[in-house]
Formats: sequence, C-alpha cells, structure tokens
Amino acid sequence: MGRLRLIAAAGLLWLAAQPAAADSFEEVRGWLERMAIAMQERDYQGTFVYVRGEDVETIRLTHLRRDGKTLERMVAVSGPEREIIRDSDGVRALIGEQGDPLQDPLLTGTVFPDISVASLEHARERYRFAVGDLNRIAGHNGRRITITPTDTYRYGYELWLEEESALLLRWVLLDESRRTLAKLVFTELVTGEAVNQEELRSELPGSRFVAVQAPAPRPRSAAPSAAQSAAHSSASRAPARPLPGGLPPGFGLAAQARNEEQPDWEHLVFSDGLASVSVYLEPAMGEGGIPPGLSRMGTTNAWSGAKATRRVTAIGEVPPVTLKAIGKAFLADRPGADGPE
Repeated sequence: MGRLRLIAAAGLLWLAAQPAAADSFEEVRGWLERMAIAMQERDYQGTFVYVRGEDVETIRLTHLRRDGKTLERMVAVSGPEREIIRDSDGVRALIGEQGDPLQDPLLTGTVFPDISVASLEHARERYRFAVGDLNRIAGHNGRRITITPTDTYRYGYELWLEEESALLLRWVLLDESRRTLAKLVFTELVTGEAVNQEELRSELPGSRFVAVQAPAPRPRSAAPSAAQSAAHSSASRAPARPLPGGLPPGFGLAAQARNEEQPDWEHLVFSDGLASVSVYLEPAMGEGGIPPGLSRMGTTNAWSGAKATRRVTAIGEVPPVTLKAIGKAFLADRPGADGPE
C-alpha cells in the first residue's frame, strides 16, 4: 500500500510540474474521428513493429474495404507462426502450438489503441488533449496527438496520425509514471492502388486455420478478449443495481449483463470515457483462474479478491491502483466502506 501511495504521489508531482497548455479537445476529437474512419474504410498495407514489455514483434498487415466489408490479413513476420484472416467468411486464425487464439493481441485488436470517439466527451475532465508537431514516420508526415491523464488512475496515450489521411502511423501507451508500456510503429506503409491485394491470400493450407468463435465469458479462464466481449451482446441485461462507494473518480457504469445460464455471475463495465474496466462478480468458490491480488497480462492488469460468499475480478488496461480500488469497493461490507488506496 505504501509503495502504491509513493507512485501516486510521484505521478501527481510530475503532472503538477508540467506547463499549462491550451485545451485542444475538439481538435483532437476531430483527428480521432478521422483516424477511426480511415483505419476502417481506407485501403492500406504495411509492416509495423509492436513492442510490449520485453516482447518485440514484427507484423505484416493488409487491409482493404470492398462492398462495405473488411478484408484483412495479419501475419507475424517474427516470433511464433501466427496469422489472422478476416473476410466475408468470418475470422480464421493460425496460432502457434503454445498460443491461445482468443488471447492473441492480433486477434483481440489490442495492438491498436482502443479509443471510442463516441464516449470521448466523458473523458474530457480527466485528461488533457493536445495536438503537437509533425514527425516523419515510414515515409509519411505524422501529426502528434497527446492524451495525458490528470491523475494516476488511468494511462496516457501518444499517437502520430498521417497528416492527410489520419491513418495511424505510431502510438505509445504510457503508465501512470509516464513509462512506456507498449508501442507500435509502422516501418513501411502504402495506401490506395499501391496495395498488393495478392497478400490477402495465405500461403498456408486452409486446414491449418480454425474459425474463431467467442465462448461464453468465464472470468476464471483468463482475461476477456475482444471476441469474448462481443458475446455479452447476447447476454440478458441485468436490472439496475446500486453501486458501491469508493470507485475511482470519473469511472461510471457503462454496461451491465448477466448470463442466463449462470445467474450468480454478473459482468459490469466501468469507463471514464477512454479507459474501461471489466468487473466480474461470482460466488467465492472453486479453484484456478486469476490468482488473488494483482497480476499482469501484457499491458492488461487484473485484481482478484474474495470476501464471504463473493469473488470479484477486475480487469483492464489501467493502473493497478484503479483495479484495486474498484475491486475493494465491491468487497466492502457496505457502500463506501473501502475507498481507493
């Protein structure tokens, strides 16, 4: 607890020492809206390097949009053999023998920043938004976009977007102490007619690929993937419930669901408009799954704890102190009994 307070204090001192900057929220939102459209609708192809902790991967990406449908292929150039194909037939994956397709960052999309422009207004009070200078990346002029948290309950982002198209050229995820957690940078990128469509075809036999289908979400198995999160749309909506006190500032309930086959299981999603946390409530029984306390899975953190008959698991790409505060709030005897530490 003492160490977490020291980290939080250091982060706040760093934030206080930064020069005040004019708010560029509307300009940043415009850039991010353009990025979302460009990454979905434009044709592009390139090679990028993805760094997460000590892991460094090189990925080849081809993305086309035809008749309102996405055609995409991602191939790992380095490391274990991995390949993801998205087309009109769905999603198919080839992952190395030791890999779990549903947890692979190529499949879950976590190699790219997950920023919802629709909910960005809610994040305005908890982050500073700035538009910076141009940098040359992969032969393109990239405009720097900075999203800096105003406290230590959330991570920060730096993005470089192509000046004309707003395609993502580079992005960095920064922890509460401004250290790099993950980064992606394109080393080569072409667009439009320069895209070689032949690269959509895999050189490997189709028998080596498996169709990816999202199983019913179970927090004891592993952290939820993007595919698993999609499965929540089929879960029945739970009635509104009172929320505990002690939740980190800015985080509100964004979604809530129960699985009809697991009435004692509940999934809630909290968001500050930019970052999100999945909270799983279930009976405090059984073995396996995420161990008690804090744990890390790539850039995603998890906190799990139990009290009496309830087990709480909080998972998200946020600082550990945020997950601990949310988890302890749900384990408190009464609302507001335990606040953030």
